[in-house]
Amino acid sequence: MKIVSFLNILFILVSIAGMTQTDDDLYLAANLKKQFPDERFGASELLEEYRFDPGVGLDNAPVVSVTGKTSATFVALRDGASFPYYQYYNKFVALKNFDYYYRNRKEKFVRASIKAVDKPMTEDGIFLDDNRIKYYPVYLREFGEAARFEFTEQYSDSKYFTRLFFHQPYAIKDHKIRLVIPSWLELDIKEMNFAGYKINRAKTTENGNEVITFTLQNVEPVLSEPHAAGWAYQWPHLLITVKAWTAAGLKHNGFGKIDDLYVWYHTLYKKCENKSADLKETVEKIIAGKTTPEAKAKAIYYWVQDNIRYIAFEDGYAGFIPTPAQDVLKNKYGDCKGMANLMTEMLKLAGLDAHYALVGTRQIPYDHHSVYAMCVDNHAITCLYIQGKPLLLDATEKYGSYGEVAYRISGKTALVEKGEAFEVVDIPVLVPEQNKARTQATFSIKDNNHLAGKITYTLTGEMRTQFLQLWHTIPSNRHEEFLKDYMSFGNGNMEVKTAALQNNGEREKPVIITADVDFNNQLTRIDGEWFAGIDFFPAWLKSYTPGKKRKRSIDLDMNGMYEDEITLTLPAGYIFRDLPAPVNVETAGYTYSGAYTVDKQKVTLKKSLSIRQPIIHAAQFEQWSAFLADLKKFNSNLISAAAP
Repeated sequence: MKIVSFLNILFILVSIAGMTQTDDDLYLAANLKKQFPDERFGASELLEEYRFDPGVGLDNAPVVSVTGKTSATFVALRDGASFPYYQYYNKFVALKNFDYYYRNRKEKFVRASIKAVDKPMTEDGIFLDDNRIKYYPVYLREFGEAARFEFTEQYSDSKYFTRLFFHQPYAIKDHKIRLVIPSWLELDIKEMNFAGYKINRAKTTENGNEVITFTLQNVEPVLSEPHAAGWAYQWPHLLITVKAWTAAGLKHNGFGKIDDLYVWYHTLYKKCENKSADLKETVEKIIAGKTTPEAKAKAIYYWVQDNIRYIAFEDGYAGFIPTPAQDVLKNKYGDCKGMANLMTEMLKLAGLDAHYALVGTRQIPYDHHSVYAMCVDNHAITCLYIQGKPLLLDATEKYGSYGEVAYRISGKTALVEKGEAFEVVDIPVLVPEQNKARTQATFSIKDNNHLAGKITYTLTGEMRTQFLQLWHTIPSNRHEEFLKDYMSFGNGNMEVKTAALQNNGEREKPVIITADVDFNNQLTRIDGEWFAGIDFFPAWLKSYTPGKKRKRSIDLDMNGMYEDEITLTLPAGYIFRDLPAPVNVETAGYTYSGAYTVDKQKVTLKKSLSIRQPIIHAAQFEQWSAFLADLKKFNSNLISAAAP
């Protein structure tokens, strides 16, 4: 999205030509600059206050509304600091009185006459949701210049008021979050990731209300870093849930337990008016000739994957009411809720015990056993019971194999719809052995100057699915070129002569790719002795090496195993002189082993890398960096051989 244009900035420069600094602004800027020397700007203070009131929600039902008032004061930490200040809103979170203030020559904050830019979050003009953004492009000319923003957020229903983070994309000197809780409200506040942070929590009273204020000072900015884990995995935040409230003498349930959350979800689910009869003809064609429940389920699962296009857009009550199944079938597209709804209804028509289910992907570190709030769910799937055992089917997991759990929901929980009842299903955790890449390579010395040979690469589980998803986006006339590049493994010394996919990319079989290669610059001859390197460091790991200034946790985005078996055959008359020592590294989250063995004219390297815990937290960076260094060191080892 294009945030700041030249015309925007020029307009602000003309409109706010009288901006100036105060001694206090300069002092705060100097203080922030000392704390965060690399930042262009920072907030000297960020104040948030939230109040709760009775309201009216869906179907005129009583709800609790939330009004949030925020004031953010920024100072330039260098001359010519520009940045966009933005806020998001939608039909459930109204943004009001979003104003921009600057200091005038009299050193007072005055409201600028310009208006915020207001744009939809999606810009293709076809599939629009109700999420919008308002922003001011800000330009502070001199060190210490200040700007203030004030706005009011109105949550029509507290169900959508779930999380408050202390960290922001910018540095903050003083961040206060103030919750004003009336006596008629029962509010649950969970303090998440507070360990290691000096967050002050103070309680007072105000006009009969309980006031809880959280304060964190010298808050570092959350920078955009590659392969970063979701904010909720690392940064301190508040999970806020209205458990119950009293209005007009009547007590109402919020989300005090999982049952309450399900009742709300089921209320929304019933708003979807499925017409299953419209699906009957299609279902009968799909399952024709299929006699077992598994065969019918598999046929429907693959049909939805192959024939319904996934398009992420919000439709319904904040995106929780699925599109009717008949509409998804007719349009041939849907989001996760629409696709899950269609597949569930199709499976039911086939006589199977299928149910719509909500789940939170691995982007969210919560589950239905401990968190009863809408922030626990961001995805929809189908739960199919075969002989009473749950089988989870994700219609959006294109080329996923029947019976396999997608990595992005492994280890999570699914809230399964069963009419007035429900079930929480624990999704199995994928183990590395279920998600494997196996490399088998045989090399020999060619023309006395390089290695040549054949590589067979076998992918199973999630790795197979990811390859197939990529493969089917490549035009067929570029498949050979793609395979050659793929089989180079990101190694500049690997020259792929030919490459072929062996099984046409069938989703229920391992992907097997073979390639004829020259492995260049890996062979040296000195005084009749050969020195060769037959190992190749997994290039994909390089991008996961944390820099010295990195703050955010790393998400490897996989549980998996890499197994390599590489063999080099020597010319007749040569024997091996020296072999690298074996290596074996094991931690709680990942393991690595590698060893060379000799059998006459052949040397074989066998190595294995296993990832069990995909999140590398900041406290583990030193260990993880050392681990990667050990891998690279082992990879750079040479074997030597000479005539006897």
